[in-house]
Amino acid sequence: MPPAYERVRRRVFGLPPGVLVAVATLLTLAAAVVGLATGDVVVGVLLLAASFLLGIVYVEQARRYGESSVERIAAAAVDHTRSLAGFTGSTAGAWTRAGRDVARLRLEARRLARQRSRLQYALGGAAYDEDAARVEELRAELRRCVERIDGCTAAARAALEGARKRTADERLAVASTQIREPGPFR
Repeated sequence: MPPAYERVRRRVFGLPPGVLVAVATLLTLAAAVVGLATGDVVVGVLLLAASFLLGIVYVEQARRYGESSVERIAAAAVDHTRSLAGFTGSTAGAWTRAGRDVARLRLEARRLARQRSRLQYALGGAAYDEDAARVEELRAELRRCVERIDGCTAAARAALEGARKRTADERLAVASTQIREPGPFR
């Protein structure tokens, strides 16, 4: 018969440390609520901060030594919330950058469209005057203006597509893992 052994868990006053920290967190939070309700704001805020710090300690202990399902659920909930916060921040950053770039490019395209209108008007005048050299010069300038407008449009599309791709990549990072059964071998 193989030897049987057991891992000894640390206990304080007969309780696992996670339970003690959880009880201390809840008591501190209750005292903070009472302090805030009675109008003692300074004590209430300090107790609220202490409760927050104790909650962080509880989650860290639950993550490392979590034996009960409550501790595992608490650690998983905090991890999930942290990953969602990261997803939200990176998504907001990507769309903010894209929005700023698109707005700048649209303003540039609008300015170029006004310039294109002036060039077209001048080109019509040069064609009416039958000034061939001026017509060619204005046509070349008009082509460059249209190319710059097209470049602004393409850059705006690329900025939006980059934000979509970044959001999709971040969404994959926070998506739950899917377990798939293997298919039949052939």
